[in-house]
Amino acid sequence: MHHPCFEGETSEIALFNRFTTIQLGNLPPVGHPLIYHNTTSSSLHGPCHPLRHLVMFDESSGQVFREWTVPSQNLNDQGGDRHWSSPRQHSLFNPKGTKGPRSLIDMAIHVVVDNIGGISEEHVDAIPDRLLWRLWRFFEARGVCLHAWKLFSKVLTTVDEDKPLGLYRFRHHICRPTDELKIYVEPLVSLTTDFLSHLVISGGCQFSTSELLCLTDLRNLGALEIIQPADEPRTHFSEVNDRLLRGWTETDDPFPILRVLRIWVDRDITRNSLRWATKFPSLSLYDVAAARRDWKDPHAFALEHGWEKARSSSGAEDSLLRYLMLLAPAEHIYSNRLRDQAKRVDADLMSLCSDSRCSIKFVANRQAPPLLDYLTDTTRAFIPSWHINAATREAAPCHGIPFEAWAFWLYSFIGQISGDEDLHSRGFETDMQAVAGPFVLPSKPMASLFLGHNGRGGGITNTLSHVGRGLFSVNSALSMVQMTFTRPGIVDDKNSHGPVSPPTATKKQASHASSDQRESCLRSKKRQRLGDILQSFTQ
Repeated sequence: MHHPCFEGETSEIALFNRFTTIQLGNLPPVGHPLIYHNTTSSSLHGPCHPLRHLVMFDESSGQVFREWTVPSQNLNDQGGDRHWSSPRQHSLFNPKGTKGPRSLIDMAIHVVVDNIGGISEEHVDAIPDRLLWRLWRFFEARGVCLHAWKLFSKVLTTVDEDKPLGLYRFRHHICRPTDELKIYVEPLVSLTTDFLSHLVISGGCQFSTSELLCLTDLRNLGALEIIQPADEPRTHFSEVNDRLLRGWTETDDPFPILRVLRIWVDRDITRNSLRWATKFPSLSLYDVAAARRDWKDPHAFALEHGWEKARSSSGAEDSLLRYLMLLAPAEHIYSNRLRDQAKRVDADLMSLCSDSRCSIKFVANRQAPPLLDYLTDTTRAFIPSWHINAATREAAPCHGIPFEAWAFWLYSFIGQISGDEDLHSRGFETDMQAVAGPFVLPSKPMASLFLGHNGRGGGITNTLSHVGRGLFSVNSALSMVQMTFTRPGIVDDKNSHGPVSPPTATKKQASHASSDQRESCLRSKKRQRLGDILQSFTQ
């Protein structure tokens, strides 16, 4: 056997059931991996190279093994972010090992990691679990790419033992997207819905309308956010308007498992977007920021199309807990007591997402603790087992921020209180539920991708403030307005399927709720009568 570090030799990776071998031939120069592309990807990624699968017999040892030959790709094939899901590793970033020769297993692990883009699920199935965990820990130390996460998340989450959170959720941030949208979306596709996708499109992205229309090909999309930063000129951002939403609805069964949608732009998203959002069968929460003039009487218009407009909140109240409680059963009112706990709840949920090594376990479905119990528990007796300061430990200004927390927990909560009916109706089984402490995770692993920046001057912020330019400034009569709409028909009618057994609301809470409803109804009627009067003057 030749040493794998010799230049001018080639390598064929042979992975088999109980041991690993490396057969050597013409390797490219040191620092260039053999394989860049997933050779077993779907047609969405272009033509695939067939794999040769052989059963081999070693006469000297008597061992029988399987061997795959993976064709190498063009080493000069470059192009922006085309390989973002399986990035090339550079030799400068390879950790130094101990002195002396490395074991065969160590050499094989390095070869597999360096060529992860060409490793398929077929290869991974032939590796023992013990070696898979060793490979995963190597990726954790170096940085997990999406392709590796998809492979290991599917295989290792079936093992009967506690798992790290990093196997169940993936996040990646691309600061300055330079390629067309499909380059970023295609790796997020899962035709069998082995995982959910969460996509954020923000500052610096100038995708065409035709590119955005193709998002409906992402059938496993669970949450979508399109956010125009406050200081982003309209000419430098993707064109997002009512016509885009209408175009999405004209496809067959658009966004079948999309539960959360957020669109924050400075114009062209009007109240008519509610009409098109109704066409998305699983959508439960629609968060929108747009020009106030385009949203006349949103309460009445929302009710007409099956939505309810949540009470507007100040910036101090705009917490993750508030969004979650908007989806809670009507008996649970977002009271002042809960409002005082918002900062603590948000910190717990954000810190859990930040700690990739937080331990999770799987329990039988409907035996998981209701997340609503934790949200409404004002005593906060539970002490997290993860690092509660994990969200602030990251040194990187944007790559370490848990931007996925908002969509991650909303998707999970909607699934729990609705019994995941949207997934069950499409044949996706959720017999086991992933939990971390008192928190129920989404019924499927989730991969999140953030394109661009949403903070002022760059970076990512989880406390968004959207203030437009010119006529859309704060002091203008045509200022921005931020609204959240929920669709109670999606959740409330299915609460009997969920694990939640909410206590009866107090009379004081019920009276507050009814008074708020009466007040909004009166305001709506007053506006209607005033409109009739003004119209009579013009006749």
